[in-house]
Amino acid sequence: MGRRRKEPSLSEILIDAPWWVSAALAVGAYIVLRGVVPAIFGSSPLLTGIAVLSQSLAWMPAAMFGFLGVLSYIRARRRERAGQQEIPVRARSSRTSRSSSRWKSSQSSGESMGSREDVGPPPRTAALAEKPEINSWTLDALQQLEWKRFELLCVGYYEAMGFTVKTVPHGPDGGIDATLYKAGRDGPVAVVQCKAWRKPVKVEQVRALAGVMHEHKVRRGVFWSLSGYVGRPVQESAERAGIQLLDGAGIVERIRALDQYKQATLLKQAFRGDYRTPTCAACGIKMVERKGPAGAFWGCLNYPGCRVKLSRNV
Repeated sequence: MGRRRKEPSLSEILIDAPWWVSAALAVGAYIVLRGVVPAIFGSSPLLTGIAVLSQSLAWMPAAMFGFLGVLSYIRARRRERAGQQEIPVRARSSRTSRSSSRWKSSQSSGESMGSREDVGPPPRTAALAEKPEINSWTLDALQQLEWKRFELLCVGYYEAMGFTVKTVPHGPDGGIDATLYKAGRDGPVAVVQCKAWRKPVKVEQVRALAGVMHEHKVRRGVFWSLSGYVGRPVQESAERAGIQLLDGAGIVERIRALDQYKQATLLKQAFRGDYRTPTCAACGIKMVERKGPAGAFWGCLNYPGCRVKLSRNV
């Protein structure tokens, strides 16, 4: 999973909003502090000081909102210039949508716009190495998938197995990537967590899933880890909690156990479009390559409203 999204500040929200919103706030703040507040408190000898202070400081919030309005206008102009070259296509997903819509939404990719950390022209979605032709399910093929596409493969697999799957489109997932339901059963039959990490999962992540299972009163859990697991405590914790551990090879083995039609359908869905550029965990859109003092990294298209970053090696 990606990192949790940091809540934007008021200034970031206003910069991302149309410039006239800040301008209206500037005018409104000045009128209220310069005229309305003195009119209310000026008639009382005890509150005259508040009225005088309000009049003298009325320019401060007006200036602040005016400055944010200027920044918002500049940012809008940058977006307009960037949009003349490339129009970003935002990913859309639904909590209860079937696998076809989930796969399509993950293939949408955001294009670039200016960043305070960038040098040169607006960033573009990085040109990755030429995509290899994928004709069958192998561990090498599985390792080509970015983290979101890996999760969607998990969803597609369990739907192919006859489960109804509910997911969180983007944002914090509460420790669960997929919840499995069966017809005729009132509650969920299992919960699934996926990690497309380049390093093995440790016992802490398995224990976290066990805690979520206990909280939601679900007796069965499944953990998908592309790079496997490390340490005997992982196996012991999984056995105690009723969690099935699947590594990359185990995932490939189970997909291959499906009939040929379902295998081919999953293969087509998983490797359609851009399946390698990582997705922003907070916004659900493709990230873009940016450059900072420490080198290249993956950044969200919605910067500075969203500051999610990933290592360029992901």
